[in-house]
Amino acid sequence: MESINAIYDGNTIKFLEPVPVKGKYEVKVIFTKSLEDKEAKKQRILKYRGIFDDDDVKNIEQVVEDRTNFFKNRGKYDIS
Repeated sequence: MESINAIYDGNTIKFLEPVPVKGKYEVKVIFTKSLEDKEAKKQRILKYRGIFDDDDVKNIEQVVEDRTNFFKNRGKYDIS
């Protein structure tokens, strides 16, 4: 079994690395996480700003930032 990273834009799948196999294969597509941009997440949360004080909002923004960057710059691991 081989796996590669790809992005689905709602219409097509774009491979982010070379496909490691040739010929016809049965595949399983797993949607791992939404790529909703950070600003859209913030705006969705901040529409409730009136019920939070400024410190709460800053904490929420920091959590969004931390989660956005969680998997950036992680190395690839071969577990075969």
